[in-house]
Amino acid sequence: MDRSTAQSAFSLFLTDRSLTSDQIRFVKLIIHQLTARGVMGPEALYEPPFSNLHDGGPDGLFVGQDNLIEGIFQKLEEVHLGLRTENG
Repeated sequence: MDRSTAQSAFSLFLTDRSLTSDQIRFVKLIIHQLTARGVMGPEALYEPPFSNLHDGGPDGLFVGQDNLIEGIFQKLEEVHLGLRTENG
């Protein structure tokens, strides 16, 4: 996946002014991983390099922000489905 597509998919999170710097870094890591790998399962969010920002993964990093966690997982699923559709 090219970087601009990944950034576009997660732009809502990057412009969310309620996010902390670590949370923004988390989203940027997702973009980086999608750019490098092309696809990423949600389980990867609980492994390094993501767990390096918080041992609890997104659940620990986004405490009390369940809507953001759900949004990130939904966006990953949308990206995955979009890639599957493109590639047949």
